[in-house]
Amino acid sequence: MKKILAAVAALAVLAGCKNTAGTPAADSSAAASNGINSVSDIAYVDIDSLIAHYDMYTDLSAEFETKAKKIEGELTSKKRRLEKEVRDYQEKASNGLMTRSQMAQTEEQLQAKMQSYEQSSQKTLAELDEEQQVMTNQVIYSIMNYIKEYNSNLRYKMILSTTGSGPVLDADPALNITSEILDGLNQRYVAEKNGNAKK
Repeated sequence: MKKILAAVAALAVLAGCKNTAGTPAADSSAAASNGINSVSDIAYVDIDSLIAHYDMYTDLSAEFETKAKKIEGELTSKKRRLEKEVRDYQEKASNGLMTRSQMAQTEEQLQAKMQSYEQSSQKTLAELDEEQQVMTNQVIYSIMNYIKEYNSNLRYKMILSTTGSGPVLDADPALNITSEILDGLNQRYVAEKNGNAKK
């Protein structure tokens, strides 16, 4: 953890330096004190932007959204049917069209149906949440795998992940390799997708 904090601090120092008198010496001494040979030893990726524009995420999200809408529609339809049964029962009961025995039996059946609906609905939504989490994990795993391949020659000593609010608050845009990583990810994904389609 201390090494990561030191690297982030070094990045802030490097990013904040301007071309003023004595800056090269300051840059080199700051870099040397943190074990960094040059600015290119560190890069960062805007993970939010990367995920949002990753074709794999776009495809999986579209599939998930279609499935989620279908399930939501089915649950809504079941709920409406159940609500209609309750209204029908209430109307018959209020108009004296049912015996007490029939009313008790109908109430019991409706109660069981409502309980079954609630349990089924909760289970379905929990499974949907789990599926969404698995989808997110697949995307993150794919990104991490690609970044390891991308940096297999150890071109960078450290590749940081950042979002809109941090941890990289300010840095030289030249250190941002998001678009380069995104291009490689999408090329690999398209190749894998086409390869699977041919099988």
